Amino acid sequence: MNNAVWIASISIYLILLIASILGITHRLKEYGGLRKIFSYISMADSNTWNRFLVEVVLQGRFFRWGGEPAIEGVFRGVALYSYMLIMVLSLLYAILLLLEGGSILRSINTLIAVIGAVALVSGVVILVNMRPREGKRSWLIELGGRDLAYLAVIPILGGVALSSLYYREAIALALAISPIIILLTPHTRFWYNIASALNVFINKQRNPGKLPTPFKLSELSEETIDKIKVGVGFLTDIEPERLVNLDSCANCGLCDSVCPAYAVGRPLSPRKVVLVTRQGVRMDPGKQVVDLLQDDTFWACTTCGACVEICPMGVDHVPLIVDVRRWLVFNSKMDQKKISLISSIAQSGNSMGAPNYGRHDWIRKLGVQLAEETGDYDYLLWVGCMGSFDDRARKAIQAFIEVLKEAGIRVAVLGDLEMCCGDPLRRLGEESRFQDIALRNIDLFKRLGVKRIVTICPHGFNTFKNEYKELDPTFDVEILHHSQLLSKLVEEGRIKPKSKISGTATMHDSCYIARINRIEEEPRRIIRISSETYKEARRSGYRTFCCGAGGSNYWYDVPEKKRISVERVEELASLGVNTIVAECPFCIAMLEDALRNLGLDKDIKVRDLSEILREAGA
Repeated sequence: MNNAVWIASISIYLILLIASILGITHRLKEYGGLRKIFSYISMADSNTWNRFLVEVVLQGRFFRWGGEPAIEGVFRGVALYSYMLIMVLSLLYAILLLLEGGSILRSINTLIAVIGAVALVSGVVILVNMRPREGKRSWLIELGGRDLAYLAVIPILGGVALSSLYYREAIALALAISPIIILLTPHTRFWYNIASALNVFINKQRNPGKLPTPFKLSELSEETIDKIKVGVGFLTDIEPERLVNLDSCANCGLCDSVCPAYAVGRPLSPRKVVLVTRQGVRMDPGKQVVDLLQDDTFWACTTCGACVEICPMGVDHVPLIVDVRRWLVFNSKMDQKKISLISSIAQSGNSMGAPNYGRHDWIRKLGVQLAEETGDYDYLLWVGCMGSFDDRARKAIQAFIEVLKEAGIRVAVLGDLEMCCGDPLRRLGEESRFQDIALRNIDLFKRLGVKRIVTICPHGFNTFKNEYKELDPTFDVEILHHSQLLSKLVEEGRIKPKSKISGTATMHDSCYIARINRIEEEPRRIIRISSETYKEARRSGYRTFCCGAGGSNYWYDVPEKKRISVERVEELASLGVNTIVAECPFCIAMLEDALRNLGLDKDIKVRDLSEILREAGA
């Protein structure tokens, strides 16, 4: 084979590579251009580079959830890296050949063939595994001709490289066609490979328990209050940074596969929200988001974070959904139940619509003092709206107080001074009222000299722990969920059950505790010493399935084929358990309601962690 063929192959390679770079550069103009992209990359700190290495280079984001995403991540990584190695090694082979590289050429040839076999197998597996299948998730839907060509390149290139064992000329062909994937990338749905890599640098990793703060109420003046931007209403409100995040979507459907709203037929598909929004930005930028997706699409979300957790590309669905809610609230596009929730908190200081007067009188009868009357306590017990007013939740609070007394822990409560933590307002989209009530709570904690807070409410826990400090950096209070405190006391030997509850127990993890704040082992430590037998649910720990109450969904309704709580109880009941252990008053209410609807409330009981300890004689 004469040198002219190799020179021609290198020339085609370089031409296609230059065309690819030009295509990518043109597409990057949507994000502000190369200069802006490079500025983000140049400002990246060590944590960002570590995240890029682990999540993008090593494909680590596919392994966070485990199971099916991890398998797909392995084959995807093998396919892409084998493709890049063939591309580089073929060029190296051609250059060395022209320079009369000698004996090393045979070794490179063998390596190219071996990698070609890997590319061929992995490419075929991807095509077979991700094909459209009836009733199952698939990556390969809504494909155009260029998308199919893109997918075909890796196995074809692998086959050509493998054939170089017998025909050395095949390396020249492999070299010439290898840049085709890069050339096609800006013009196919597989642009997500580049967008998701850029997303690491452009959009800093969000604490999953903290929603973005669009403005700070404490910093607004009469001159600036009219200039604040509230939520996302029009597609023109989607800034380039958010478009990068939306473009990171691979259209794989993993988000839909774990979404509780999608599972029960609510009008929400996290995948569709992303795809329709990003398409609208390009095709119908003058329209409102709710022109393309109905209002209930956004109200259906429980903000459980499962879609964000499982996404291997780093798409952050929840802030977009909440931003649309913010716009809907700001423009009074709400039904009466949502309006009533906002009014209840504004007028009564709680989400239950009850007068706040005498809120904790029943707790004082248990011997608990008010924090404003004494400083002699270990923890301020934040009772929460459910714990204060709901009869069922009060039983959990009472059991918690009794267990703490036995352990020698002193608590105090706020009484009539306690208001809503603000979580329902923020998740609903009423940002201004959330910040107002949060700042008032912070001032109250400071005035009373509160140092440590414990609560049974995951939403109050999360809001205090992750969101208050952004509003007031001087807020410095230790925040514990009751599962953490009880587990600590068990470890210290201060809580010792005298017996175990009969039958089999399972754990229903709260989304805001297990997934969003990664508190998983603590409640299990309590259950193990309190129950005879324990069974783990399939969807447990940070992979838990929502009860349906989060994201303010407890207070309003959206169209659905089945209640989310019923879907969850059906799974837990299939384990043959007698007791479902929960760690949230809202979860308890939702699960007990589902058990009644299914006629299982006589056979299966729902208990708070404190209640099983009490029943076990702690």
